[in-house]
Amino acid sequence: MAYTVKQVAAISGVSVRTLHFYDETGLLKPAYHGANGYRFYEEPQLLKLQQILFYRELGFELKQIKRVLGRRDFEIVAALQSHRQVLEKKLARTRSLIETIDNTIKHLKGKKKMKSEELFVGFSVTAGNDRFGEHIKLGGEPNDCKVSGKDTGGAMCVFESTGNAGGPRHLHHEQDEWIYVMQGELEVHVDKKQFHLHPGESIFLPRKVPHVWRCVSGQPGKIINIYQPAGKMEEFFREVGKYNGPVPVHDALGLDGLRRLFDAHEMRLVGPPLGWDEYLARQSPEVQEHWKKQMEKARQTRGSA
Repeated sequence: MAYTVKQVAAISGVSVRTLHFYDETGLLKPAYHGANGYRFYEEPQLLKLQQILFYRELGFELKQIKRVLGRRDFEIVAALQSHRQVLEKKLARTRSLIETIDNTIKHLKGKKKMKSEELFVGFSVTAGNDRFGEHIKLGGEPNDCKVSGKDTGGAMCVFESTGNAGGPRHLHHEQDEWIYVMQGELEVHVDKKQFHLHPGESIFLPRKVPHVWRCVSGQPGKIINIYQPAGKMEEFFREVGKYNGPVPVHDALGLDGLRRLFDAHEMRLVGPPLGWDEYLARQSPEVQEHWKKQMEKARQTRGSA
């Protein structure tokens, strides 16, 4: 069955003007145009519009939604399952807040005594804290988990991170990543493209696409970092956080150890961090020679593969 743009607007709640805009930007094209020039939509277009509305509800920008829906590996059933998990998480939090309200009313009426900590069940993680009070640091800077995969049934996890770089160039096998800049300026490389982000700007990093970033504003940047699904990112940061002493994780593990660490957490290490040559130039001759041998060994391994 085909629907006119007015009929789609009526059943979806999306204005005709917005549907026209989606068509013009390539986000949602109609199935065909009639002889009179009218747009007509069929079930595939309605399902795509539903996805657009879901992603908008989850806070995605239109450009990000277009990239997600345009990926060859996009699967609508998997996307719906992911949306359901996120919404279930929101519903669970709402129910928790309602329960806190009901218990507080009973407490004030003298029907039920509440402990002090029960007054705040369901509220957000406080500033400067993390979900489980772990206070994990990466390179001496905080990497606070604000929403855990345990909260979302594995659908997503959220971190507030401060630092000068996002580690070596890598990709995620099964996760999409989103970065929102709170302070500082970031140089971000996504595959062969390069971006310069200022506070208030964000970038979507699709799964299976190599990426790397660093702060270029002269002081540590602060970002909100979201992974969907949550995968093993919390475990990965806990493991990296163990090397918060004088010896950085890359020196402690070496190149082979870093590869194994990334592989164990559903990622692939594909290159050095941005500014790696400048970093090495500041190190002792012994460290420079060590990494020269490591990189030469890696090149020989790739050449024989």
